Amino acid sequence: MKLALVSPLCSVCCTVFSVFGAIILLAFGIMFKAGVHELTMTKESPDDPDSVGVSCLIAAGIYVLFILFCSCQTVVAKKAKKQEEFGASS
Repeated sequence: MKLALVSPLCSVCCTVFSVFGAIILLAFGIMFKAGVHELTMTKESPDDPDSVGVSCLIAAGIYVLFILFCSCQTVVAKKAKKQEEFGASS
């Protein structure tokens, strides 16, 4: 099928990793935006933690797009497999 760009296992793996990445980046973004002391008041802390928080939230949004794309690829692969099985049994 032309809509299937990646293999079914690759799309499932990408979905799982993207979910974890989105959760972690969302948590870091919220913590940086809130000014959590452990992240913003150390020697190695960034000069502008608010912009770091925004960057983390943007990256989490990109991961959400990957989740949507890879989930759609998984559905397309399942439909293609069903069509192949139906066509082979006829």
